[in-house]
Amino acid sequence: MSHSTCLAPLALIMSLWCASVWAQEQQTTSDSNPAILETLLNNEIITVTGASKYEQDIADAPSSVSIVTAADIRKGGYRNLAEILNGVAGFYITYNRSYHFAGTRGFSPLGDFNTRILLLVDGYRLNDSVYEQSPLGNDFPVDIDLVDRVEIIRGPGSSLYGTNAFLAIINVITISGKNLKGGELSVSGGSYNAWNGRASGGGKTKAGVDLLFSGSYRDIAGKQRLSFPEYAATNAGVAQDLDGERSWDLLAKVSWENFSLLLLHQDRDKTVPTASYFSNFNDPAEKNIDRHTLAGFSFNRVSSSVDLSARLTYNRYEFEGNYPLDNAGVRTLNRDTVLAEWVGADLLLSKTFGDHLVTIGTEQRWQFTQQQRNFDVGPVPAVILDVSNHNSIQGYYLQDEFHILNNLILNAGLRADIYENFGNTINPRGALIWKPRESTLLRLTYGEAFRAPNAYELYYDDRVSIKGNPHLKPEKNRTLELGWSEFFGNNISTSVNGFYIWISDLLEQVIDPGDGMSVFRNQSQVESRGVELQAEGKWENGLSGRISYTYQDTKNLDANRFMTNSPRNLIKGSLSVPLPLKNSFATLETLYGGSRLNSAGQKVDGAVVVNLTLSSRDIVKGLDLSASIYNLLDTTYSMPAGPDNSNSLGESLRGIRQDGITFRLKATYRF
Repeated sequence: MSHSTCLAPLALIMSLWCASVWAQEQQTTSDSNPAILETLLNNEIITVTGASKYEQDIADAPSSVSIVTAADIRKGGYRNLAEILNGVAGFYITYNRSYHFAGTRGFSPLGDFNTRILLLVDGYRLNDSVYEQSPLGNDFPVDIDLVDRVEIIRGPGSSLYGTNAFLAIINVITISGKNLKGGELSVSGGSYNAWNGRASGGGKTKAGVDLLFSGSYRDIAGKQRLSFPEYAATNAGVAQDLDGERSWDLLAKVSWENFSLLLLHQDRDKTVPTASYFSNFNDPAEKNIDRHTLAGFSFNRVSSSVDLSARLTYNRYEFEGNYPLDNAGVRTLNRDTVLAEWVGADLLLSKTFGDHLVTIGTEQRWQFTQQQRNFDVGPVPAVILDVSNHNSIQGYYLQDEFHILNNLILNAGLRADIYENFGNTINPRGALIWKPRESTLLRLTYGEAFRAPNAYELYYDDRVSIKGNPHLKPEKNRTLELGWSEFFGNNISTSVNGFYIWISDLLEQVIDPGDGMSVFRNQSQVESRGVELQAEGKWENGLSGRISYTYQDTKNLDANRFMTNSPRNLIKGSLSVPLPLKNSFATLETLYGGSRLNSAGQKVDGAVVVNLTLSSRDIVKGLDLSASIYNLLDTTYSMPAGPDNSNSLGESLRGIRQDGITFRLKATYRF
């Protein structure tokens, strides 16, 4: 597909967008409501909780924030959290046919496990305590239908959340029982024999207890034939029937007055077609198994004197990776396992003193199980690695939201974290928010963040090819950002955000020249600078649209080269148009990502992907229907391959082929 052909759908969306904006402006008088910041986009969502750990107007947040609502998810036909993020300005996704990885502001190193993005569900930390990865694809343990909204909070957040809040915070807010008021059944089917079913029930009792229970099951056969030219010596480079997955998950929520309980569990089994970590190509034994369990209990009290929030969390994560290897001509099944368990306790107090809203809090986390094992299952059993560790983390933070004037806010915060293995780290954040006019917002932000070395980087040692490094220290991020937002009437918002990021002590896996083994070291400094532009509109008749452009220039300063997996340009557009049938919409989404470098420094071309969803709510009472076509133009494109994807000769894969045109049909019935 030529470059001009690829850009045609994007140009169409831009034209439709501009036309719709012009048409609405002709209908809008100059006497629109002056309190624009308080009536943002038809009052849909104007508050955020994840930016400051309490609910605040989105205009008062000390960070650049995007919110994706349940209606946006339904209209866009999104199937998982990664697809939601891929439609957000400044974010991009990499899929290696096993997991999804998110990048933002030009930074998503290949081989990283989403460790630099903090993922929360209803405010509970989901990143595990060994890899510290955030599950964003089908391994996210919440059915996407149960999401009320997603808060995407850009920039460093360690001043409140500690490690992993390095580049962004994703806070997923789930629905409550009162949103259902009964039962709900949902089923979907689509390309590659993909099926998904869900049964949910909930409501609020006369005693005021809010209940929600839900279970989901997913079965996907996957693409039958995936071609990898680098493996041409085996089965002509075709992976046959190795792209399937199965998973099931459960969610339960109970809340009463100030108390709430959240239970999550997911079990996922995914076959892997890419022969990762030098596995035998086209061998059905290669697969990844993930199990994640979360139990969270919270107490929240809002009063005229002091707001109190306390929560207790238990998390358990299990991983099993199976790798069929050629061991001197003998097929050997190698297995990697992880067991991570941790308990977290959080306490937060907020109180207003005149023009100051002061927040003080602490987070304690006991990571009492960090077990990593590697062994050969057969034909000759052998233990290669068996290591268990534990540690504790203490965090203490203070934040002040100072309303200097009616239109001027200073938000300043500081957090100190204490680690057993490397000591202390202190991270500040400050934001000056000025509203010179009712329709204008200026925000200047400076923040620092850290990512602590995880147990995998510190202690994984197979004594053959990889060794641990217990002397690692945290990565450091310093970010300066200037943002300008302008609102036109109650319908249109625009924003421009310029950012400069400097990352030091970047953890990278390198070869030790002394023994030829791979080891993690604090290796490099990275500089990223760029700009994000976005316009969004929503109108009373259901018409909505958004368009964004991101330019990002990200370099490894020590190596004097561009970072891998870092597209310079991202262009995104979406237009949702009401159809003649009541509560029905057609949504066209166009996503362009520029070229990226793979782990070998080879260029992988960018691509335009167009998705179309037709959705209807209450087509008959209680019945919702939708039909989605993904990659409508059947664009052929690949994602850059990481260091774990190499053939038996050590030659890296250039790219990993993505799906062509696919479809999904979905029906949901409420009763």
